[in-house]
Amino acid sequence: MKRFAILFAIFLAAVILLADLGYMQVEIRILNMFPFGDKIVHFLLIGILDFLITASLIQTLPSRSPIWVALSVAFTLAVVFTIEEASQGSIHGRYASWKDLVANYAGIVFFGFMAWFFNRKPKP
Repeated sequence: MKRFAILFAIFLAAVILLADLGYMQVEIRILNMFPFGDKIVHFLLIGILDFLITASLIQTLPSRSPIWVALSVAFTLAVVFTIEEASQGSIHGRYASWKDLVANYAGIVFFGFMAWFFNRKPKP
C-alpha cells in the first residue's frame, strides 16, 4: 500500500506541475466539457491520495489510533491543497477556485473516512 501511495503522490504532483506549466490545456478543456468534470477529478484525485496515505499509515503505525492517523492526514492534505489552490491565482492561465477547494475537501473527508473504516482495529 505504501508504494501505491508514493507512486500516486508522484503522479499527482506531476499532473499539478504540468497543469501549472500550461501543458494540460487540452485535457482541462475536455474535462470542462462535462458537467462538474473538473470538480469530480479534484474529488477523486485528492480523495484517492488521502485514502492511500491514510490506509498506509494506519497499517504502518499499528500503535497509533486509526482515527487520529486519519484526522492527521486529512488536516495535512487540507492545508497542502489549500495552499496549492490559492497559489494558482498567481500562475498565468490558472485560476484559484473555491469550488475546486470544496471538491478537494469533500474527497479528503469521504476517502479518509473510507480508509479509516476499512482499516480500523476491530473491537475486542
